[in-house]
Amino acid sequence: MKPFIYDSPILPEGFRLPVPYLDKSQDEQLDLAPWRLLCADMATSLFYYGSMLLKFPDRPLIPFAIIQDDSGQYNDGWVVLACFDGRDSTVRIFDYGRPKVSPWDNLAYSGFTEWLEAATQESAQYKAELAEDDD
Repeated sequence: MKPFIYDSPILPEGFRLPVPYLDKSQDEQLDLAPWRLLCADMATSLFYYGSMLLKFPDRPLIPFAIIQDDSGQYNDGWVVLACFDGRDSTVRIFDYGRPKVSPWDNLAYSGFTEWLEAATQESAQYKAELAEDDD
């Protein structure tokens, strides 16, 4: 299935999606569980993009990855979003389990590549914990 990539008319003026993100969005084998790229689901992608616009109208955030672990294993089941800051290349994290903590006061990464490295490590730890729980 072709990934859903935000078009420039809905993105903040002058913002460009990072090339490493565009490359990874084409990788159908990418497994970062509990993270998943939102480009795999247009409706969810647009829903959370609209949600971030409503929550932070003066500071555009473009969500590109989500954790939505209904099992509660991760973050007690609360949604966590990784978002591009529409003003620079920073990746900001918004945690629905801690809505009063703004993405500017929460964990941040200098860019997509740094976030991807952290998400890969987080994924390995998450999968190891799941395997332990299964034993």
